[in-house]
Amino acid sequence: MLFGIDLTVRAGETVALCGPNGVGKSTLVRMLAGLTRPAGGKIILAGTDITRFSVTKRARLGMSTVIGQQAFGSLSVRDNLRMHAYPVPRHEEKVATAVDGALAVFPRLAARADQPASTLSGGERQMLVLAKTLIQRPSLLLIDEFSLGLAPVVVGGLLELIRRLAAAGVATLLIEQSVNVAMSVADRLLFLEHGTIIAEHTPSELRAAPDLARRLVLGGHAA
Repeated sequence: MLFGIDLTVRAGETVALCGPNGVGKSTLVRMLAGLTRPAGGKIILAGTDITRFSVTKRARLGMSTVIGQQAFGSLSVRDNLRMHAYPVPRHEEKVATAVDGALAVFPRLAARADQPASTLSGGERQMLVLAKTLIQRPSLLLIDEFSLGLAPVVVGGLLELIRRLAAAGVATLLIEQSVNVAMSVADRLLFLEHGTIIAEHTPSELRAAPDLARRLVLGGHAA
């Protein structure tokens, strides 16, 4: 359950939503993405009320969602990317250009472009999910705990991509359990407890008060 959630992510800004398991982080992402309907309130995307819009319509308006490492395992890496090129005008050459552009960002994926997605490692599958996002060219990117279970060197590369997207004006809401990961990329960190945002801090504020960060991560709101 979520209660009184009020948050804004501006163009070019990365906001991290932190907190322990079970506080409502993934529920919020699913609601923003259109997978769950809210009982009340509104979801606004670039001035448009999208609260009752379908998942597909939200994607066409510029919202892209990364939840887990979802892929069509029997399809090649390249065909997975082609499946997500629906925002691109359905012209074969333009789709091919968009796919090649996404692969160019991830050399490891490019080397496996003709392999089934089921043969990829966890880090490579996460790269594939983000490569799909590049093709869709979103204005708002929602990412649900993409660093979970990945090697630090892989996480570092993915975070660099988020920074590049932010520099291009993409608004990003990052759901992340690791406050250290969140602080390395986010402009602001919001902390969720019992379905409610209980605190908001910048990375510099949290670095200056490690005890505060620790209490917030554990779900205890410091006075």
